[in-house]
Amino acid sequence: MWSCGNNLIVVFSKGIKKKSAFFFGTEREGLSDTVLNEADGFLKIPMYGFTESLNLSVSAAIILQSLVTKLKQSDVDWKLTEHEKLDILMEWTKNTIKSVDEIVERYCEEHQNRE
Repeated sequence: MWSCGNNLIVVFSKGIKKKSAFFFGTEREGLSDTVLNEADGFLKIPMYGFTESLNLSVSAAIILQSLVTKLKQSDVDWKLTEHEKLDILMEWTKNTIKSVDEIVERYCEEHQNRE
């Protein structure tokens, strides 16, 4: 994982205090200028030995594991509500069903005709 800028933070050394977004870029492409310019800071994963960079999925796994560990140790209210969980599940379900809009429309029409 590459990092740049003066706002470099060793993985969550400052803790998590508010909602955050994490963007990961490939070694070749990196991140867009928009993302880099809008970022509040940059994370660095300490590397030892001969390692110069990490695979994207490895970087994401390290960051997310560190994040979960810090969140569980904090007093930040980070868990989703039951309503948020249901919304995400419904959105995921809709995205996995082919022709979902037509199915929902047909269902609604059939229910309206029954009333």
